[in-house]
Amino acid sequence: MKYCKRCLFPDTKPDIYFDEHGICDACRTAEKKNEAEEGIDWKRRAKEFEEIIEKYRSKDGKNYDCIVPVSGGKDSMWQTYCMKVIHKMNPLAVTFDQFDKTSVSEHNLEILRKIGVDHIHFTLNPNIVKRLVKKGFEIVGDPYWVNHVGIFTIPAKIAVAFNVPLIIWGENSQMEYGGPAADRERKVLDKRWRQEFGGMRGFREEDMVDDEISMSDLKSLVYPSDEDIQKVGVTGLFYGYYFKWDSQKNMEKAKEFGWKPLPRAWAGSWLDWENCDMKFEGIREHLKWIKYGYGRATDQVNIFIRSGLLERDEGLKIVKERDGKLEYKKEFCDFIGISENEFDRIRDTFVNTDIFKRDGDGEWVLKQGPC
Repeated sequence: MKYCKRCLFPDTKPDIYFDEHGICDACRTAEKKNEAEEGIDWKRRAKEFEEIIEKYRSKDGKNYDCIVPVSGGKDSMWQTYCMKVIHKMNPLAVTFDQFDKTSVSEHNLEILRKIGVDHIHFTLNPNIVKRLVKKGFEIVGDPYWVNHVGIFTIPAKIAVAFNVPLIIWGENSQMEYGGPAADRERKVLDKRWRQEFGGMRGFREEDMVDDEISMSDLKSLVYPSDEDIQKVGVTGLFYGYYFKWDSQKNMEKAKEFGWKPLPRAWAGSWLDWENCDMKFEGIREHLKWIKYGYGRATDQVNIFIRSGLLERDEGLKIVKERDGKLEYKKEFCDFIGISENEFDRIRDTFVNTDIFKRDGDGEWVLKQGPC
């Protein structure tokens, strides 16, 4: 494995690119975000955003101005605050229910609503959710497949149903975490982005149909037709394209309203103020780790390194200590109805044996750790 010389991303990360100096594209994009003169012209982009949203503002006040997808996290709270308070819009907040939501997330959604917004909280049939969580784990090695699809589909369906054409998303993950050059500069989140980068892992809704799951069960997860999207004129914009994205500042602002972090960081993570809404986050990140050799701690540490808040050597120690750690295994197995041995058997089908080996205790370890 080859690691970025500036941050800790390995070359096994999907869609990552290294230049001739051994620097990954996520780090190069961060340079553009932070450069005062030759970097991104944030003032120009802010002006462009204001011009765009003015076109979508309800002229008679009889409809919502935009939809903001929210999870209860610090970032979606920031998006809601910005649209309601800073930009003086009338947003409709929309949540796709997390199957493993935490008490912290429930508290934070209550806090978010107090910004002064209407809120739709959509819950999919829990029996179907449980089956989809299991299939996501078994087929694509991601129990959150159903969440990814729901998060990027339900807001679009609500936009069509309520005739609200503008959706305001948060950061562009390709800009923050690396990806193809054309997509790092994308302003728009549409069906194509959902299919390629929205966590669908190459599987579409119809791929989940079996003896227990029908297309009727999945109707809420089917993206609106091109005809319906065009009829309403639905446009999803990345707020992080127009304004410099800083999750730590988002968190600090959210705390002013009473937003709460986790009691501690999840296993496999470093920060206690990320992914506060999902109990089984560590399961997903463990699976990512055994596929690609890096986990959530790496993602979080890298942001701090690029922002100049953490030295690479310090980040390396954190990553070696925290990446890949696993918790709530038994609770997850109980939820989907399998044994822990069956969990191990399924998990092991996704292990990248080019970069992992068994240690003396039979546990998976990297052949070459981060360096």
